[in-house]
Amino acid sequence: MKILVTGGAGFIGSHLVDAYIEQGHDVVVLDDLSTGKTSNINPKARVVVADVNTNVLDELMAKERFDVVNHHAAHMELRASLLKPLHDANVNVLGSIRLLNAARETGVRHVVLASTTAIYGAQVQFPADESHPIAPLSPYGASKYSMELYAEYFRRVHQLSVTSLRYSTVYGPRQNPHGESGVVAIFLERFIDGRQATIHGDGEQTRDYVHVHDVVAANMLASQHKLNDVYVVASNTEVSVNELVRLMRQTITIPIDVVHGPKVKGDAPRTLCCADKLTNHTGWRPSIGIEQGIATTAAWFIRTKVK
Repeated sequence: MKILVTGGAGFIGSHLVDAYIEQGHDVVVLDDLSTGKTSNINPKARVVVADVNTNVLDELMAKERFDVVNHHAAHMELRASLLKPLHDANVNVLGSIRLLNAARETGVRHVVLASTTAIYGAQVQFPADESHPIAPLSPYGASKYSMELYAEYFRRVHQLSVTSLRYSTVYGPRQNPHGESGVVAIFLERFIDGRQATIHGDGEQTRDYVHVHDVVAANMLASQHKLNDVYVVASNTEVSVNELVRLMRQTITIPIDVVHGPKVKGDAPRTLCCADKLTNHTGWRPSIGIEQGIATTAAWFIRTKVK
């Protein structure tokens, strides 16, 4: 198949490109390289450097006539979205509408969208599945849910086949350590460089951490089965920030220094999700536990000396 991966130079997107190419597909990457890196891109992929929210996307999709579009181009900084909600909406909402409309116009067989469990806000049900109430605490969460609603419109009115994957907290090799999200990457990069890391709050806040390789597996199944619905992608476990630091101390032999700072507005106190729907429909299960995931991710950061 011919597949477009937007954001294919980024953390999750580049792993998706690798997986699609390994399966023998013809892959095109669209990325503006604002956060992605050319070094992440598989050399067998064709690359178009452009913003998803421009006419370049429309022209590319009209020319190439893709079978599958996997949309991972996004503004992903939750805290930055609090300061720049218009920018967040421009990228995540308008960019997604442009992509969905172009997919409809060019006969794309299936679209996969990267969404997030951040749309739930502070969880009121544990674990949270697809039926959890929507109550985002940030413009980022609101923009991702808006994307899902437009996807539902295109499903119902235009019969476009779309999978929306609600990721819990994704981590793993290639994650950007220089943004404000991605605590695993940020902490590992700081610790490896011998710098101090700040835990916001008491560190007892939890997240459902899912490894990028498990996220990729979910995307491959979504593409293969043309899942036409919304699915949570999560490890079904919760780990505190303090436990993460303990595991990093266990993995990295150099001293680790942390301090505690104030809580950050918009951060949910606890996250625990449920991916049973995806498992029941495809057989997908998380395969990498947090201890193994931290160890392999730390090894990658040490090996590549990310700067």
